[in-house]
Formats: sequence, C-alpha cells, structure tokens
Amino acid sequence: MLAGSLAFSVMGATIKLLMASDYGAFELVFWRGLCGIALMAAFMRGYGISPASGRFGMHASRSVLGTLAMFGWFYTLGPLPLGTAFTLNYSSPLFIAIAVAAAAWWRGSRQRAPVRLYLAVAAGFVGVLMILKPSIGQGQEIAVLIGLAAAVLTAVAYLQVRFLGRAGEPEWRTVFWFSVVNCALGALAATAFDGWHPVALRDVPALLAIGALAAIGQLCMTRAFGRGRTLLAANLQYSGVVFATIIGWLAFGESHDMIELAGIVLIVASGIAATLVPQPALPEPPAAASRREPESDLLEEPPR
Repeated sequence: MLAGSLAFSVMGATIKLLMASDYGAFELVFWRGLCGIALMAAFMRGYGISPASGRFGMHASRSVLGTLAMFGWFYTLGPLPLGTAFTLNYSSPLFIAIAVAAAAWWRGSRQRAPVRLYLAVAAGFVGVLMILKPSIGQGQEIAVLIGLAAAVLTAVAYLQVRFLGRAGEPEWRTVFWFSVVNCALGALAATAFDGWHPVALRDVPALLAIGALAAIGQLCMTRAFGRGRTLLAANLQYSGVVFATIIGWLAFGESHDMIELAGIVLIVASGIAATLVPQPALPEPPAAASRREPESDLLEEPPR
C-alpha cells in the first residue's frame, strides 16, 4: 500500500501538469485506461491468466463505481492543491471504517466495533475539516463536494476489491477490467461533454506515465485489499497525503498553513489508531471460501 500510494501521488502530480495544459478529466481517464489495458494484457499473457471470469457482475460493479470515483478525483486535481485533493480522495478509509462498523452492528451486538474505532474515525473527519477549511469560501466548494462524493464511491469500490480478492480473482484480471471500463467510460464522457484535446508529442511521455503509474498503484492497492486486513490497508493509504503534500510543495510551490499541517498529522494519527483497533469480520462473498482459481496462485506469497 505504501508503494501504491507513492505511485498514485506521482501520477496525481503528472495529471495536474497535464490539466494545466487544458487536458480534461474525462480524456485523462481514457488515456489512463488505454495504457492500463496494454500493460495488463501483456502481464496476463506472460502469466497465462485469462481475462474471462465467472464473476462478471462483481467486476462490472467495481469498475463502474471506481471509474466514477476517478472522474471526481481527477477533476479535483485541477482547482485544488495537490495535498488537499489527495486528502479528499484518501478520506475514503473513514467511510470504509463506517461501513465495517455498520455491518458489524447490523449482524448483532457481539460483533460491534469498539468505541475506539468510532473515536479514530471522528478524529479523522476533524482532520479533514482542518485541511479543507482554507478551501471553503475561495470558490472551491464544488470541487470539495465532488471530492467527498468521489471518496464515498472509492470506499465502496475498495470493499468490492476485497470481495473479488476473497473470491479468488487474480489482481491482474481485476485491474485489467477496471482499465477497460476506464477507457470506455472516459471516451464516452469526453466525447459527450468536454471534447478532446490535441495530443502534442511532448505530452506523450506524461500520458504513458499516467498509465504505468496507475497500473503499479492499482496492482499494489488490489493486492493489499485482497490479501490483507481492510482497515490496515485502507489506513496505510494516508501516506499518500504526505507524499502528495511534499510533491505539491516541491513541484508546484503549494504551501499549507499550520492548521492544514495539523489536520494532516491528525488524519495520519487517526489512521494509525484505527489499525490498532480489533476489526469486525466482513461477510465473505458467495463461494469465496470454497473456490479459488488456479491462476491466482501465481501471485500468492510463499508460506512463512
């Protein structure tokens, strides 16, 4: 998750540079998906993994919701500082924690989440408000709301990634179909709304970098959520806020006041605190425990 967060931070900085050259969010999602398809197809061919899956509905739902979330996140990278946009995006673990606690409460009192988890989530939202405070009143309210909506969609998509992993779906296949939907919906949205920006030769390396960094980050994220504890993987994403803040300062000269920096520290601290709280078990998807596809073993870690 740490490696994936760093890859996404560098990708975000690249997107911000391209949006400064008048590229739209929709067409950047298209290019991200197109590069991802090429990379994932090559990897899957090398490992002998088929793109066919008996869980088409799970892949479709995860990919559509994830793409809609990506539309919102890419949009926020334009008007908002890089660190602020990433903070909005990485507030999704707070919504994941709420979903886990709500599911545990729904199943009965013996599975309810400890009070410490609720306190950690509340502290995380306070940190989000501290970081967003400078953005409110500066004409960035719409971008903030879109970013929060994208975070909610991201949280739902990440839980679906976990279910796909538990159902035995290889990371490569999950990321491949996500890239396909990125490409398809990005092309449709760009054609219908923003139009297409002429691709200059100097922009090609940056467009290719978006796809490569996204594929690396997506594989890392998919493996972390598919094989690890949901809240542990989710809260390690907070490192992306730190990476993005540093990159924004170095590459774009973005500054943050003491309230914003305190908010970043509070969010990271709340994320660490949440990982220390015993996590209620999430329900497994149907047949997840009884069936694992042979090709998924290619990416299993050796026994310890």
